Amino acid sequence: MQLPSTVCCCLIVSGVITTIADSSAVCRANDDWQKGNLVANGEFKAPARGELPEGWSVVAPNPALRPKFVVDSGNGGGPRLAAQGNGRSECYGYVKHAVHLTGGKTYRLRVRFSIDGLEDVNRHLVHGIFGHGFNEGIFEYLRDGHEIIGERSFKGPAGDVDAEVRLCFRYSKDGKAAWHAVSLQEREPLPARPVKMAVSWGWGGKDPAANLAHWTEFLDEAGKRGADIALLPEVFNVAEKNAAEPAAAETIDGPAARFMAAKARQWKMYVSGSFKRQDGDVYYNSAPLFDRQGKLVGVYDKNMLFDPELDQGTSPGVGYPVFETDFGKVGVIICYDSWFPEPARLLGYQGAELVLFPNAGYARELMPARASDNGLVIAVSSLNCPAGVWDSGGNQAGESKAEETRYAPNNAILAHDKIDSLRMVFTTVDLAQKPSPHYWGGPMLSAPAARRVRQTWRVPLERDIEREARRWLKIR
Repeated sequence: MQLPSTVCCCLIVSGVITTIADSSAVCRANDDWQKGNLVANGEFKAPARGELPEGWSVVAPNPALRPKFVVDSGNGGGPRLAAQGNGRSECYGYVKHAVHLTGGKTYRLRVRFSIDGLEDVNRHLVHGIFGHGFNEGIFEYLRDGHEIIGERSFKGPAGDVDAEVRLCFRYSKDGKAAWHAVSLQEREPLPARPVKMAVSWGWGGKDPAANLAHWTEFLDEAGKRGADIALLPEVFNVAEKNAAEPAAAETIDGPAARFMAAKARQWKMYVSGSFKRQDGDVYYNSAPLFDRQGKLVGVYDKNMLFDPELDQGTSPGVGYPVFETDFGKVGVIICYDSWFPEPARLLGYQGAELVLFPNAGYARELMPARASDNGLVIAVSSLNCPAGVWDSGGNQAGESKAEETRYAPNNAILAHDKIDSLRMVFTTVDLAQKPSPHYWGGPMLSAPAARRVRQTWRVPLERDIEREARRWLKIR
């Protein structure tokens, strides 16, 4: 089986490939992979060419759809485990190798492989660990020359578990994959990534000076509490409680932006919130993000506008950027954006971990879905509705009773406080913890979120959605 050689270095995050400058940090020597490897035959040594490697066996729930698994040496290199479709698009099967997980340990799973004729690694290959009451898997990939490397570190089960590493090939008639190495090793515990967030609810008066005084007090208290990020609502600077009321437009260096930047710099925290922004002769509903030095990280312009905004001459922005911060990747949606599932999904595909959601009003019952569908934390500040923070499992910070069908671990929300006098919710979330919704021992048997390997369609639904979105005339 001949595989292509590509000279590039890209990161595939939830199926999106982006070029990176240097892969040396993750592309480690093969010796490093095999040191302490719990997969006894992670280099696929076989008794003879064509036979399966020792310790590996094939599972094909439907024998008629079994892929072809063999050992070969590629282009004269070392042994590799090769898989190929059997001529049917329903093709499905995997090879497995037994491993033992010790309770309370932390592990790193890595795979090194090449592909030929496979459109999407996430759709055609799955790399996971499955044991009784525990499962984990790989969701991100890096391309290094002609090889692809997948890696994931995770906290293991609480107690000892006998499990199996699975390398799955699926849904390709004639595509090919060849694994060069698999490694499962103990590693040091993963560090926590606590992020302190301040969000607000229900403020807006007719006196602009009183509004400014309130937001000053709010941001000062957030800063005193050590917030990493403070979020103001949509059009926080308006003199009315309704975002649909006309608001004077300001430039990106106008009073609203200067106020946020100054407070960010004063308290060494990130600050965001939205206001009506003028850019030349065009007006946007914009949410800038300022860093701990008060510098502008970037601006999100609201894509989905409420009709009164259009009547006021506001234009929709284009795109949903993801901003790099010192605690993680951040995206933004504003108010009416939340009624559409695509914005949060796109942000999840692009690697956002936290979504800021300033608004004038929103449907709170949508938040667990937006968060858990896409593996995100969502922080909400609102002019007219309650504020809140939701983790990636759909759990709301501070809720007294979990919704009975959610069944998601609540290990990401570390602390929660509500300060009624300032209309503030102050929550600490550990971004290193990404609980899965509808939990069954791990992310490989729970709701998919933005983890595309959990999608099992043979033809991606996005194609049908795009086709229908472009078809405006109903044919009868």
